[in-house]
Amino acid sequence: MSVTFTPEVEPTGFEVTDGEGGHERYASREAAYARMAELEQTREPLPGCTDPEVVRAYGGYLVEPVHGDQEIPWVNASNANARHLLRLLGLAPGLGADDVVCAIDAAAEDNQMTAGGEDELWGEESCEQFLGRTLLALAAPASAGVPAHEVGPRMIDCGRADDYDARRVTQLHDLTTWAIAHGASRITWG
Repeated sequence: MSVTFTPEVEPTGFEVTDGEGGHERYASREAAYARMAELEQTREPLPGCTDPEVVRAYGGYLVEPVHGDQEIPWVNASNANARHLLRLLGLAPGLGADDVVCAIDAAAEDNQMTAGGEDELWGEESCEQFLGRTLLALAAPASAGVPAHEVGPRMIDCGRADDYDARRVTQLHDLTTWAIAHGASRITWG
């Protein structure tokens, strides 16, 4: 599992797609969903559809936001690394040095790995606040990294490189400056 950090940018329109390459663009969310409801009744292929037979048989229409020609940047991290980044940014509670807790499943008599912490790995914050958090994290002393180690008989934690924190927080900083420059209001993660 992973967590993706991305800016929340208002869409410039909405596209109804049929899952087989067909699509139509609409200016409003309401118009796109109205068209999708109509298509679910008729199962009509959309312009550009590459397999009309599949569309007629199964439907499968979706409404997707369109953001013009701009590509929205994102930063993705594994759950464990995302939890670590959120802690660096002050957005998740610290649990100490070890993020992994071994629990023995008595019924199976087998070690089971569970991620440490009950904190949720989703949320949002204004771009300005998130930018401030990245600047503070970049000003903090460099991390020594985490060496790879065996967590259990079938699990190896590959650790984190010495420059991981600075590299990833810099990516989050760049994401946030892009978001502010393009009028986004918030950074979301989940």
